[in-house]
Amino acid sequence: MTGRQDADRIAERFETLILPVLEKNKYGLIKTEYVSESGNWFLRAYIVRDDGADIGINDCALVSRIVSKKLDKDDFIDDEYTLEICSKGFMEEPQTEPDEDAEDNEPV
Repeated sequence: MTGRQDADRIAERFETLILPVLEKNKYGLIKTEYVSESGNWFLRAYIVRDDGADIGINDCALVSRIVSKKLDKDDFIDDEYTLEICSKGFMEEPQTEPDEDAEDNEPV
């Protein structure tokens, strides 16, 4: 069973894996997470386009196909999970810019 620390570690490793894919394909990363919802695990990345245009299903599908192959190769997650590549609109509290340094985004 995965605990909170393990989930955070998995999300961080996923971020390391996905960032080069996003940069190569001109996307930015808002956030990654590995969460359990209703007994199912979800590995999520919230992405934006570098050109500011809206993220479409084709954008998510492209990133998902590439990242899925990398996840299969690295195979660092023991649990069964669903990979989700999402736009910021799927976040509970959407951000407008990629999270370059979370500490800089703390309220003052």
